[in-house]
Amino acid sequence: MRIIVLFISLVFLSSHSFAQDEDLSIPNITFGLKVGINSVQMKVASQSSENTQNKSGVYFGAFVNIPSSDAFSIQPEIIYSSTEYSGSNKMNFLNVPVLLTFKLSNNFTGFFGPEAQILLDIDARENKDLFNSFLLGFTFGANYKVTPNFYLEARPYFAFTKFLEDDLGYRKFNTLQIGIAYKF
Repeated sequence: MRIIVLFISLVFLSSHSFAQDEDLSIPNITFGLKVGINSVQMKVASQSSENTQNKSGVYFGAFVNIPSSDAFSIQPEIIYSSTEYSGSNKMNFLNVPVLLTFKLSNNFTGFFGPEAQILLDIDARENKDLFNSFLLGFTFGANYKVTPNFYLEARPYFAFTKFLEDDLGYRKFNTLQIGIAYKF
């Protein structure tokens, strides 16, 4: 009989100790929009030389912030970006990063994660079939909360895959994005 009473007491105490406290609740899922500028550094390498080209463009998109605790969350995003490729030719991408975000201090938040880029369109003189239409890379950065809803952010993107590769050489690019975000 004592064992049953002890067992019931332990079950009651252990279930009570794991109960959620109102102060420990996980924050709500938030949505937001973002817009900013791209600065693309394209590395052009051939058998005889190597140089870089810097181009600029714009981006805009949306994100969902899914908190797992007060300090960490997962933030998938979908971003449309448009940048000059060469001369006045444009390249348009759909960027899909999946970020792990974490609170740093005061109003700063850091993030990092993989990013896929899907080539939507390119105005190019070269054969469009030579371009890699799916790029994979890594991004990280930080944002600063200006007001409860407005954020300033900056992030570099480093490509793992080459954008163009043929017999003459290859092209690979890295991107710096600077912009603002609004959380609903």
